[in-house]
Amino acid sequence: MLRTLDEQLRAVGAVAPDYTGRGLLGVPATVLDAFGVRTSDDPPPLTDLDPSLLDGARQIVVVLADGLGWSQMERFCADGVTPFIGHLIERARARDAAQLMEATTVFPSTTAAAITTLHTARTPQEHGNMAYFVWLDEFEQVTQMLRWGPAIKRRGSYFDDPRIDARAYVKAPSIHGRLRERGVATYVIEPEVFRNEAMTRMHGREATYVGYQLPTTMGVLVRALVETRPHGSKGAYIYAYWAGIDTSSHLYGPASAEAAAEAASFDLNLARAVGDRNAGDTLMILTADHGHAFTDPDRIVDLLGDDELRSLLRNPIAGEPRLAFLHTDHAGPVRDHIEARWPDTFILLSRDELLDAGFFGGRGDTSLAKRRVGEVCAMLATDRAARIMRVDGQDFRHRGSHGGLSPEEMRIPILAWRV
Repeated sequence: MLRTLDEQLRAVGAVAPDYTGRGLLGVPATVLDAFGVRTSDDPPPLTDLDPSLLDGARQIVVVLADGLGWSQMERFCADGVTPFIGHLIERARARDAAQLMEATTVFPSTTAAAITTLHTARTPQEHGNMAYFVWLDEFEQVTQMLRWGPAIKRRGSYFDDPRIDARAYVKAPSIHGRLRERGVATYVIEPEVFRNEAMTRMHGREATYVGYQLPTTMGVLVRALVETRPHGSKGAYIYAYWAGIDTSSHLYGPASAEAAAEAASFDLNLARAVGDRNAGDTLMILTADHGHAFTDPDRIVDLLGDDELRSLLRNPIAGEPRLAFLHTDHAGPVRDHIEARWPDTFILLSRDELLDAGFFGGRGDTSLAKRRVGEVCAMLATDRAARIMRVDGQDFRHRGSHGGLSPEEMRIPILAWRV
């Protein structure tokens, strides 16, 4: 007999997040630990990381390949799409100053939650950036959390109003500020258009921002910082972000030729950045914020158009196309309605059970998460996604989606090596 929520989810193939040193949360904790900044209040660093990779490291570079899940990486390497990453994996197997760890991302398995975790070393439960779309009591509407603006529009942030200070809404301090206080230089390498985005203002303002106009120059900037060391003899933390694998996987599917082409471009970029460097005092860590499940755009479940469901909700639907947050004072009728309307389609989860089981992180106060996550979470685990929001009147018709607990969404690589 199944006894716990975790066991029930595992029975349907779900992968639970790991916040104890074998997940994405361990990456920023490791950065803090390596520079002597981590305290007893911080989560554990990567449990399985070979200590020799950290020994004597003066610089740490974390490269976040958005959407490069474990299964996609395996497929790209097997098909010869990413030869440099494949070479690094062979080095890891030979224990040649490299290591590959299979890890999990946070839950929900989505960029807003995961990248905020990377920048804060805090779980979604603590930092509150729970999903792509979140109901915020502060603004009384569903918010697109990457830009902190009305979800129904493609552009605009609450923080465009100079009277509203982004810092007032930060629930967890960034690791950049903590590192700088201890004399460590920090850099964020991202597209130039992100420089004034809400997430940068909230969680990257203490870092030196290094923007790029073209993704092909991301690696050029990484190489320049690693080699020229404008920070001098200080230790340095460099965070670099690549968006294209995620974008192509959404539009064309995670197994598409288009996603493979973008992965090949990323692989070449990384190889040109550090591929010819011998093992030195810089630790490279390549990881991802989530993977992708294939979703059929012709089989979208229209939650948004369900008037009866809407009548049972306190707030508009939020969350992710793979994990809808349903804020309701009538949890039982909501569950009954969904099970009758779409039998065998959703895995219906209780917010409080998820919190109690630690799926959102299990650390700290739960009151923020309770306000931002609906009482019922409707998760999809097959090749389907839900229509939960129209942005400027348009639907999402993605062939790749994430946010749920499938292995394709949850499992990520952590590949570490010295250069």
